[in-house]
Amino acid sequence: MGSEIAAEAHRLAGLLLEATYADEDLAELVQRARAVQQEIDFFLAAEVGANRARGAKWEDIAQAVNVTAETARTKWSPDRVRRLLDHRAIAQRAAPLPSPRSVSSLQQCEGRKPVRPMAATARQRLAAALSYLQRKSGISIRVIANRTMLSPSFISRILSGERLPSWDLVCHLCSILGHEPGELRLLCEAAHGIEQPPRQTVTECIASLKAALRGLHLAAARPTPEEIHRRSHGYVPTQVVAQVLQGDAVPEWEVVGALVIALGGQAADFKPLWEAIHYSFLMTDDPCASDLVSETSI
Repeated sequence: MGSEIAAEAHRLAGLLLEATYADEDLAELVQRARAVQQEIDFFLAAEVGANRARGAKWEDIAQAVNVTAETARTKWSPDRVRRLLDHRAIAQRAAPLPSPRSVSSLQQCEGRKPVRPMAATARQRLAAALSYLQRKSGISIRVIANRTMLSPSFISRILSGERLPSWDLVCHLCSILGHEPGELRLLCEAAHGIEQPPRQTVTECIASLKAALRGLHLAAARPTPEEIHRRSHGYVPTQVVAQVLQGDAVPEWEVVGALVIALGGQAADFKPLWEAIHYSFLMTDDPCASDLVSETSI
């Protein structure tokens, strides 16, 4: 829940940035800023509730948010947190769905067809990955806009998740930001609702899963193996996290799925890649491929 709310706060902050670039009037800026603040309030409620569910003491929570224990207990009581999150859920369901986008250049070039509506969460993860790369690079939005011959407001909408870039544009942005675009491929395909490519070799399937997981890791701002272990509630061992992200291990689906969820992804987007590895292994006559899967399975 916390990661979903944080992603929405990130998107709304991008809209605020865009409004600032567009020199919107004060009333518009205040409205957008309040939307960001409201989402932050929801985020804090969700995280305090989650920490309490894991046994955190009110004193520790109060120290973290810099209030008294009594204030924390009153502000984030279980009933109040539940009402806040129920209110948010109702508001989210009432919000209009995004309009369908035109067929992307990725679809046109590779002949793939859309099989499901564009997932907002996948779009937000792609935006989060690109935004992380932009911040890490130190390259300003205006410089990126100049190099892509696009407007700063359009680039900011991409980084906030409001606009969905084509695969060609993702590759161009990655080249500017000095990153390998292949790691963002699954995020881009999931955001566009594009089905996975035809059957591949075992080696190709493992490489696809590795790249997809590294892209999701990037979208999560590259948490450490120890942090991922904690987010999985201890289910994914620290050493396994490092092995999987390096492509040196392909654990059972329960472990891979837990890793995906710990990184804020949707397991359904990744299971076909995991299944493709094992299907390719079963269908191959190549003994080298058999050894590769044996070595990478835990």
